[in-house]
Amino acid sequence: MKHSLILAGLLALAAGAQAADVPSFKQKPGGQPLVINGKTYYKQAAPAGKLPLGVSARSAASEGGATLKRGDVLRSEGELAPSKVSGVVMVKLASPRDEAALARDHSLSVRYRTQSVVVFDAPAQAELLSLQQRLAADKRVKQVQLEVFSNSELPQ
Repeated sequence: MKHSLILAGLLALAAGAQAADVPSFKQKPGGQPLVINGKTYYKQAAPAGKLPLGVSARSAASEGGATLKRGDVLRSEGELAPSKVSGVVMVKLASPRDEAALARDHSLSVRYRTQSVVVFDAPAQAELLSLQQRLAADKRVKQVQLEVFSNSELPQ
C-alpha cells in the first residue's frame, strides 16, 4: 500500500513536469486581419446566406480591400468571446464649434457630447474603416476611434 501511494505521487509529479515542458501554442483566430484603434482583430466571415441588407454576394466577393460595417463580428488573439462592431465613432475635436459641420460633412448623428469629445452614430451601411480614415485626415479632428465591444464587456 505504501509503495503504491509513493508510486502514484511520483507519477503525478512526473506528469506535471512533463506537461510544463510542452510549449502551448495559441492558435490565431481565422479571418481577415484588421487594425482598429491600434489593436489587431480578425474579421469573421459572414455565414452563408447572411449578408448585410442591401449587399449582394457578387459585390461582397468583389470588394478587394478590407471593409468594416456595423454588426461585423471580430476576434482578437487572447480573447475568448468574439467582439462586434457597433457603428459608434468617438471623435476628439480641435474645437467644439466644429461638431455640427463635421456631423453634416460625414453624415453622422450625435449620440453624446462633452466639451471636446463627441460620440457619433455612423449610418447603418457606412464603411467604417474609410470613415475613420476620412475623419483622421480632417483638420477639425484631433483623434478618432471606432467602438468594438464584446458581450463580456456589457454591464449586467
